[in-house]
Amino acid sequence: MIIFVLTGCAGCPMDPFGNGDNRLVILSYNCQNLFDDVRQGGEYPEYDPSSGEWTNETYLGKLAALAAAIQKAPEEPDILLLQEVENSGTLERLSRDFLPLGGYDFHAAPRAQGAAVQTGLLSRIPVEKLLVHRPGGSDSERNILEIWLNPEGDERGERIVLMNNHWKSRLGGAEATEPQRLRSALLLQRRTEELNRDFAGINILFAGDFNEDPWETGREYPTALGTQEDCVAPPVICVGGESAAAQDFYAFWSEIPEGGSYFYGGTWERIDHFFWNRSLSDGSGWDVAGCILVDDPMLLNEYGTPLAYSGKTMRGYSDHLPLLLVLERR
Repeated sequence: MIIFVLTGCAGCPMDPFGNGDNRLVILSYNCQNLFDDVRQGGEYPEYDPSSGEWTNETYLGKLAALAAAIQKAPEEPDILLLQEVENSGTLERLSRDFLPLGGYDFHAAPRAQGAAVQTGLLSRIPVEKLLVHRPGGSDSERNILEIWLNPEGDERGERIVLMNNHWKSRLGGAEATEPQRLRSALLLQRRTEELNRDFAGINILFAGDFNEDPWETGREYPTALGTQEDCVAPPVICVGGESAAAQDFYAFWSEIPEGGSYFYGGTWERIDHFFWNRSLSDGSGWDVAGCILVDDPMLLNEYGTPLAYSGKTMRGYSDHLPLLLVLERR
């Protein structure tokens, strides 16, 4: 088994934002259950419009809240990689009616019939190709979206492949649910091997809610993410280590000194991620210019943790915080 070794956030200053051409701004955000107001079957009970609790008013309030959260990013994103989206119609409505500058001509949230929420995409950059992966071949697990971009728009352009993820949560126990996260990690591993074999030097960026913190310790069972030092059983995607192979990936959180994107059980968790390969940190072509946690006070409650959206009060945004990453053409 090949292990991805994640190292420091090379070329990732804490304040990367400023003027510059040839920039691509990407935001990853778990929206916390973006359901529309039409009953289609499969909704969580509290988001089923037939129950009377989730209405057109609460749906539009949710869209307005998400738009306000997105606009708190220090740069307006060119690409929105979103998790927990019911369908592409919600993204079209978000772009058309709530994001003031609009321009997100491409939207997608392909459905996995057994999953209530999906991974989704809004893009101002033309999407050259979109592939939908089902971990383990199961229709009950959330899709991984593979998005091909050619920002330069010509045959000689340098392609960027984005993978939008939402892995299985740990509800039911971390060890009991780990096999499903392992299936997602193995899919990324095998797909990366294929891309490296067929397209030497291609840029690869993983993003999304992985429902796992690589810096957790003491686990004695195989894990999807982890560290070489702290995992008794080897993880599929490994943080740390001294490998210099072409498969090495870098991690967003390596340069963020404290906090997290999700707060649960009295603890900050770092379960939302950006991971990128060496081609995006080699000083030529497209490279990571910077990354930041979007933790504007507006998105936090009185305790300083994410202010989740409530349909009852029509207040809040999401129980996660967004991550923002900037690519720049060197």
